Amino acid sequence: MESNHVIPSTAGIKDKAHDFWTSGLIDAVHLNFLCPIRYVHDYLPSPPTWLMPQPLSLSNILQRDEDDITASPFYTLERASSVYLHTTAARLPLHTGLKDFRQNKYWRANEDSTKELLQLFAQDRKCSDVLLSDNRSLSDLAEKQLENEVIDTYSRFSVYMFPEADEERIRLLAQSVILTFIFDDTPLERRISDIRTRLLACDDEEGNGGADVLETLISFWCHAEPSREGFSSVRDYLDYRREDIANPFISSSVKFSICSSVDRTKPELGRLLRHIGDHISIVNDLASFDKEKRHFDAGKANSMINLVHVIATLERAETQTAKSMAYAWQLCTENAILEELTALKRRNGLSSEEWSFVDACLMAASGNLLASVVMSRYGGEKTRVA
Repeated sequence: MESNHVIPSTAGIKDKAHDFWTSGLIDAVHLNFLCPIRYVHDYLPSPPTWLMPQPLSLSNILQRDEDDITASPFYTLERASSVYLHTTAARLPLHTGLKDFRQNKYWRANEDSTKELLQLFAQDRKCSDVLLSDNRSLSDLAEKQLENEVIDTYSRFSVYMFPEADEERIRLLAQSVILTFIFDDTPLERRISDIRTRLLACDDEEGNGGADVLETLISFWCHAEPSREGFSSVRDYLDYRREDIANPFISSSVKFSICSSVDRTKPELGRLLRHIGDHISIVNDLASFDKEKRHFDAGKANSMINLVHVIATLERAETQTAKSMAYAWQLCTENAILEELTALKRRNGLSSEEWSFVDACLMAASGNLLASVVMSRYGGEKTRVA
């Protein structure tokens, strides 16, 4: 017998939750550019009260208005491709002192290009023979990703980390970030060749970041596995994680996104880029720890490459204590970034193009954090708000 009981709809509850998290996020004039937020993952719901982040904004350091590109001789980056996000007004759980967050206007192009490449992974017969660490084939993984909105998975990283990329460059970056294998004579291999050609064609127009993207992408494919003996310290781990999370590829993608010709290896930029790379690694590890721990405990992963796990192991600490220590390391890193930015301004040794690159790298750091919070990849369906 069928029941007459009617299950109450949760649509209204979802709508209210969504409004709570997104109200005031973007200026009304830019609403048509807003990439919808359907998930909110608070990966640190009870941050230690004894840790307080310091405000970190390049606008304040250079003493200029956020959208005034003529107010400072240090700064020339235009804002044609992005919109500013008022994350504080939206009350998103962003555990950081970083204050500037932007979103790329061409997020739909980013999404379409991601789907396009995933479909090639799913359809390419050779991908069925490529087994991942969990014994799934690459084509199975691609098909699984296509079952959901790809913009709510790793596709969202590009939208926030490279907000100044024009439409062609965001398409190329969207596909570059999901490339981890090289295939022989297949439709997928031909697409990779096409991506290479288009990256270099962008260099012919402006900047030379396309070549950097290719170089660091290949380097990432070849990076070493972690030692079976583990890590001797947090610094030892973060030095390894710098390559494992593709930080050189990220900085080259930042350079490419703003059509820049800066030398990323310039000694004056080295300390700052290392701190920003550490920040990206730490935030990613904090956001993903619970998911990775579940997979590891269930036997779905052979190892845990995660800062929280490293701290818990080295210090014999409980999980919550290890998370607090990882968060403390993040805030120490933000303070180091602040100090280095102040020193760079005082020394007056960077060109306006290099300051634009610095600003874009900071946006990559804040974008990495925002993406980790508002996508489904780490928190899953329980964090859905719309």
